[in-house]
Amino acid sequence: MPRTCWAIELGTTNSLAARWVGTHAETVRLDSICSVDPTWNTPLIPTVVCLQDENRGYIGAQALVADEVLRATYAGRLTPLARCFKKVLARDSRQAVAEIDGQAVSARQCATVFLRGIVSEIGECEGLLGDAAIPQWNLVRRVFAWLRRKGPISDLTMTAPIESFEAYRMELQGIARKLGTTQVRIIDEPVAAALGYGIDLTDDRNLFVVDFGGGTLDLAIVRTTLAQSPGARSRAPGHRKAEVIAARGLEIGGETIDDWISDLACRELTAHADRLRPIIRSQAEAVKKELSGKVLASDYALFTLPGGESVELPRQRFLDELSARGLYTILDTITDAVLADARHRLSAADLDAVLLVGGSTLLPGVRDHFERRFGAERVHYWKPFEAVVEGAAIYGAGYHVDQIIHHDYAIRVFNERANAPQYELLIKRGTAYPTTQGFETRYYKVAPRQQLFSLPVCEVGLAGRLALKWDRQTNGQFYWQPEGTEEQDCVMVLNEGDAVRLNPPGSGDKARLRVDFTIDNERWLCATVHDLLRGKDLRSNDRVSRLR
Repeated sequence: MPRTCWAIELGTTNSLAARWVGTHAETVRLDSICSVDPTWNTPLIPTVVCLQDENRGYIGAQALVADEVLRATYAGRLTPLARCFKKVLARDSRQAVAEIDGQAVSARQCATVFLRGIVSEIGECEGLLGDAAIPQWNLVRRVFAWLRRKGPISDLTMTAPIESFEAYRMELQGIARKLGTTQVRIIDEPVAAALGYGIDLTDDRNLFVVDFGGGTLDLAIVRTTLAQSPGARSRAPGHRKAEVIAARGLEIGGETIDDWISDLACRELTAHADRLRPIIRSQAEAVKKELSGKVLASDYALFTLPGGESVELPRQRFLDELSARGLYTILDTITDAVLADARHRLSAADLDAVLLVGGSTLLPGVRDHFERRFGAERVHYWKPFEAVVEGAAIYGAGYHVDQIIHHDYAIRVFNERANAPQYELLIKRGTAYPTTQGFETRYYKVAPRQQLFSLPVCEVGLAGRLALKWDRQTNGQFYWQPEGTEEQDCVMVLNEGDAVRLNPPGSGDKARLRVDFTIDNERWLCATVHDLLRGKDLRSNDRVSRLR
């Protein structure tokens, strides 16, 4: 039988499932939970859970019948219906996003219920799509899967936004394994889009991917080549690979635009704007789609209010709001940043294609914006929804990807002058891996009588910023001093409490320890800690933390 690899794209607004069987990837329609996009005929799974209890619930299209609960969700109250839990899962998976019978339900629990529902539907799909000539084998396979407590998917690839922390990837892997999946892979969403878009990859290509979805805006430059790198899986289709040259991400998406539209409509109300806002917000996505369509029966869309009243939103006001909020400026700015990151490898003229992915690329003016900048002949927009999930299925089947580190990594030290922590840059975003021995070597002093030595390694994201101010100091290293709440937004400590014991304790002011850092082929930061006083290694190539 052909090997089947499944992929799931967990989106902020909509999710999708796809599979690879032998020669190609295809998006799968799971009828009971999908709603089909009327323009593109794509089977989308609304990323919504309506809980029955903290471990069970209706998902996707089934959950959207709870219209009154939906409105209450936008009123800011916890209800049995959970939307946008992907954003919370990426920040704090334990945070409550729903409530059932007085019991708070976390983002992790909601994501588990949602993904379990998709996996269950895939199990039914597998039974229907199996070879009818050997039904007994399907039965035997199901019996053995039950006996081994495995789920219907043994091989699963999932996708993640560029700017998500490593903790988010670990959450996805943990949930998938809890559901019985034995092989779990994670790929960045714009990289998957480059693989799944349908561009002719029989020759080398430089692809610029714009992935503008419900919650994030991710851009990446991906180079596809015929050469196979060492260590690539031998079953890779076509023996090809993709290399990530540069990537950036911002937390802005369709949900943000829905909030802007709601603000516009509420400004039209003469009274009761706060009370009516949940009703308006629950209709914002539909109004946005109507105003973004190429064909509109009239030059406005309507919000329906209780009592038969309505709020009219003209298309021109919608377009003006997108400009006033700086949408097109944001697109230009982040595009400039990605091209600047890649400037040592290629320029805008070297890009073979610009691929538009995600429902928010259908907003008015977005396609025109990129066509003006790169030329209409290079901009492709025919696969806004399926590219990411189908690319993930292709990756799962063995297409090799040379990735880069997407976040900065730093060591937290104490700045005595500022009487506050600061961060010493260790690994710069954009670094390729694996690295060679001696990639980074640092020397450290220890205080007199100090018995324990620790190096808190921190993942430093941009949290919506285009850059952080790293200042080079006299020792040649780069440091960042957070201001206000920047630290809470940007920093995640990865190895708090990890320390080595010094024997004898510290004395004097000379360097006592040499630390050699490398990154292995599985994205682990490894450290060798050498005691200069004793002339021996206290740790040898120990894995410290997984990098993003």
